Amino acid sequence: MRIAILEDHTSERRVLELFCRSYFDERADLEDQPTIKAYATADEFLQAWSQHRFDLVLLDCYLTDDESDTHSLTGFDVARSLRTCRDDCPIVFITSSSDFAVLGYAVQASGYLLKPVNRADFTAMMDRVTATMAQRASASALMPNSPGGKASAWQETFGSPPTAMDRRCIVCCLSHAHYVEFTFSNGSRIRVRVNFSDVERRLTSFGNFYRTARGALVNFDYATGIDGNEFVMRGGKRVPITKTATAQAGRAYAQYMFERIRKDR
Repeated sequence: MRIAILEDHTSERRVLELFCRSYFDERADLEDQPTIKAYATADEFLQAWSQHRFDLVLLDCYLTDDESDTHSLTGFDVARSLRTCRDDCPIVFITSSSDFAVLGYAVQASGYLLKPVNRADFTAMMDRVTATMAQRASASALMPNSPGGKASAWQETFGSPPTAMDRRCIVCCLSHAHYVEFTFSNGSRIRVRVNFSDVERRLTSFGNFYRTARGALVNFDYATGIDGNEFVMRGGKRVPITKTATAQAGRAYAQYMFERIRKDR
C-alpha cells in the first residue's frame, strides 16, 4: 500500500506521518508495511503521483495560510485532478473547519480530520477508511457463475471449470505454462487453466488492456508508470515489457491516458 500526505505545515505533516506509521505498526494482520510519502506542496505531490499513484491520500484543504492567494493549488484542486484522471483512491481531507465538508462531495472524499488532529480521531478515521477499502476491493473481483442467468456487462468467464470475474478489477494477467494468473485490485490472485491467447484476444478488445510481452497483459487503468522495462502497477506489482517494445508500450499508455482525460472533460 502506498500512502501520501500533503500538508504545507512541517509540524503538522510530521504528526500525520507519525500517526500513520504508528497506526500500521500496530496492525498485526498486515504482512507488509505501507510506503508513506509526505509532501509540502501540491506540485511535489502531483509530480510524485504522476510517476506512481497512491492507494490513500491525506490532503490539507488549503495548503496555504494566505487567504488572498488565488493562484496556488488547494487540496480541493489536487483532489479534482485525481478524479479527472479516474484515480478513485480514498481521499481524507485535513481541515480547520467542518464547514468545508460539503465541498468534498464533488470529489467523493472518504472523510475529514479536524485540526489539530489527535491520535484517537486519526485512528477512528483510518479504521473506517481501511475497512471501506477492503470491502470495496473484494466486493466483485470474482463473480458467481449463474447458468441460465444474465451475465453482467462487466463479466468475463475463462477456463475449465468456468471462472467468472469482473474485468474492471483485473490488474494484470501472466501466463504460467497451461495456466493464466489473474491479479485483482484487492491484491488477490487466482490461476485459471486457460490458453493465454484466448484471454489476450478477449481482453485486448477493450482499450484498457495491453499486451506488454509474451504471456503478459496489463490493465492501463491500474498502471502508475513505466520503470525501465517494466510497467509498475498500483500496489507495486511489476509486469515485464519486451525490451524492443518499451517505447511502443510507453506511447500506447500515454495515448490511452490522454484519451481518457479528454473524455472526462
